[in-house]
Amino acid sequence: MKVEAYWDIAKLSQIKSSQMATKAFEEEFVHMFLKEVRKTLPQGMLLGNSFSSKMYLDMVDMQLAKAISDSDALGIKEYIEAALKAYEKNSK
Repeated sequence: MKVEAYWDIAKLSQIKSSQMATKAFEEEFVHMFLKEVRKTLPQGMLLGNSFSSKMYLDMVDMQLAKAISDSDALGIKEYIEAALKAYEKNSK
């Protein structure tokens, strides 16, 4: 399993295709969703309330978001790609 830095903004500038862009969007969407869901849990319930535990949980959420996105279970990527194709078709 390849672990990538979750703060690597430079990687986003290397996106060359709509498929890569929609995959990156889906990953970020799922990551933000997981972060918001985690906020509903009582503070410090899992690992405490330290900076390191918050950072660890954020990295866990990032890897979980990547796994969910790679599984194509949600279909967000396909939906956005279809919308982009329809937009390109209708804008010509």
